[in-house]
Amino acid sequence: MCPSWRVTHKEEHSTRGRAHLLWEMAKGDVIRDGWRDEDVKESLDLCLSCKGCKSDCPVGVDLATYKAEFLSHYHQGRLRPRSDYAFANIDFWARLASKAPGLVNLATQLPFLRDIAKLAAGMSQQRSVPAFAPQTFRSWFERRQPANPDGPLVMLWPDTFNNYFLPDTAKAAVEVLEAAGFRVSIPDSILCCGRPLYDFGMLDRAKRLLLNILDTLAPEIEAGTPIVVLEPSCAAVFRDELTTCSLKTLGPKNFPGSRFFSANFWKGKRPIFSFRNSP
Repeated sequence: MCPSWRVTHKEEHSTRGRAHLLWEMAKGDVIRDGWRDEDVKESLDLCLSCKGCKSDCPVGVDLATYKAEFLSHYHQGRLRPRSDYAFANIDFWARLASKAPGLVNLATQLPFLRDIAKLAAGMSQQRSVPAFAPQTFRSWFERRQPANPDGPLVMLWPDTFNNYFLPDTAKAAVEVLEAAGFRVSIPDSILCCGRPLYDFGMLDRAKRLLLNILDTLAPEIEAGTPIVVLEPSCAAVFRDELTTCSLKTLGPKNFPGSRFFSANFWKGKRPIFSFRNSP
């Protein structure tokens, strides 16, 4: 059941209410402002894009996707709030901050300076800015000696938050995989699934990031190399947005997802999941 509806108990925040508003918007009889209608935007603002409606709703309404499409049109041709640029592009800002994490942490953690940083990002003063790790997971991984050189290869997906903020989680994942006998690799270049971009309707950049992933990981995808994804939201992008966006056809045989399974996303042009047990 929709989390926002459970809090407000207002019809416009239910799956049914939001879907009906979008239907009326498409008809244009009652809602005449189309993609710029403020009532529709207000209804979708509290949507968490959790995709619970897609599985819970009897007809499988995917309001998270509808919200992304609506916001893309709503903001088209005009400036967005500062917070949209700050949070949607967190991968870019985190990568920039990783060049001098200590200095950035001073600016975001010290009194007065953190207030200015929050103001610049359009962030509520009641919220706290997470501190950047002194060393990224990718930097740590590239400096270590890989284990199990003859073991079966798996690729670990270094998502933005585990790479820049909580690298210990990804390090622990490497230790677990290597203890199981796997040879662990990571992508050669820095990649991002673009999950936050969907929440703000920045679909053009989101699509470019997915195309970049497919181009960069084409050899691993063709080889059927399992990809272990730690962040559930990243795995959701690979299972959902990656298959529904209008992407160029690469024809890979396998694109693995989270929980260590191999997903044949493009076999027969539809997702066919075949679970494979790890040793």
